Amino acid sequence: MANWDLRKLQQSLEKKSPGPLYLLFGEEPYLLRESLSLLKTKALSEGAQDFNYDQFFASEVKAAQVRDTVEMLPMMCSRRVVVYRDVHHLKEADWSVLMPLLERPVESCTLLMTAEKIDKRKKQFKKIDEQGVLVELKRPYDNQLPGWIDYIAYNNGLEISREAVSLIQQLVGASLSEINSEMGKLAIYLGARTRVEAEDVLAVVSQTKMDTVFDLANAIGRGDRAQALQSLANLLEQGQNEVGALALIARHMRILASLKQGMKRGLSGPKLSAKAGIPHFFLQEYTSQIPLWSEEKMSHTFKALQETDKALKSSPVSGAIWLENFVIQSQSPRLSRLPRL
Repeated sequence: MANWDLRKLQQSLEKKSPGPLYLLFGEEPYLLRESLSLLKTKALSEGAQDFNYDQFFASEVKAAQVRDTVEMLPMMCSRRVVVYRDVHHLKEADWSVLMPLLERPVESCTLLMTAEKIDKRKKQFKKIDEQGVLVELKRPYDNQLPGWIDYIAYNNGLEISREAVSLIQQLVGASLSEINSEMGKLAIYLGARTRVEAEDVLAVVSQTKMDTVFDLANAIGRGDRAQALQSLANLLEQGQNEVGALALIARHMRILASLKQGMKRGLSGPKLSAKAGIPHFFLQEYTSQIPLWSEEKMSHTFKALQETDKALKSSPVSGAIWLENFVIQSQSPRLSRLPRL
C-alpha cells in the first residue's frame, strides 16, 4: 500500500473515524504535531481525553507497558488513544512484545506510533502497512511551501499577501515548525489586524539566518574555505539543524542558478525576480553573487549538495562533519565524491 500524507489522512478522517493502528514517520515536526492533534481530536471527545489518552516515549517506557495500556478498556466512551513516540529506538525484542497488537489491532484503541525514519523491509513495518496505515510526513519542496505558508497563516487566524509569503519563504526557509513559530509572532505583532503584509514580515522575522547563508555562498564562490567553514559554524550556532542548513544552502544555490539562466535570456528587474521566486528587493543581493559562480563551479556544488544530502540521511556520522566535508568538496573540483568516513 502506498504511504499516506497529511492531506490523505485529513480526507480519510472527514469520511470516517480513526482506525486502530497508525505509524507516523518523517522529518517535519510540525506535520507530526498536526497529524497527532487531528487523530486525537477525531478519536476522542474533549470530555473523554482525561481518562482515555496516554502518551509514552520509546526511550523511557517498556513495550510491555504500552501493550497493557492499549489493551485496557476505555472509560465512559467507545475508544482510547495511545501514542508511542520515537519507535525507531525500539529493539527487536520490543517489537516482539508489540507484534500481537500489529497482527490483530485492538478495535477499542487507536495506537499512534511515531518515528523519524523506518525500514519498510522489516516485518513490523510490513505488518503495520498490512493491518494499519503508514503516514509519511515529508518536508515540503520549495514549490509546495507557499501553500503551506497559507495553511499555517490560516491556522493562526491570519491571511497573508503573496509578497509576504515569498518573504517568509526567503527568510525562514523550509522548516514548517519555524514558519509556524514566526507566524505566531506575527499574530501578536499585528494585534487586531489579521492581514500580513511584507512590511510586517520585515519588522518581525530576523534576517540573520539568511545573511549567514549569503555569507556562506559568497565564501564558497570566492574559494575562501576558512570563511565558508566559519559561516557554516555560525549557521549551526543559530540553532539550525544540519538537514535544515543544507536545505537553506541548496535553495540559495537553486535561486542563483535560476537567476543566472534568466540573465542569459535577457531578463531583469521584476521579471528576473519572478523567475527565481524571490522578492524584488533581494534581487541585487543575489545578482551580486552571480560573477562568483561559473557553470562548472555551480554544477560541481550541486553534485556535492546531492551527495551530502544522501550522507546526512543515511550515515551514522555526525551531520556537522558531513556539512564541513560539503564545504571542502565544493572548494575542490578535482574531488569526484565525498570522502568516506
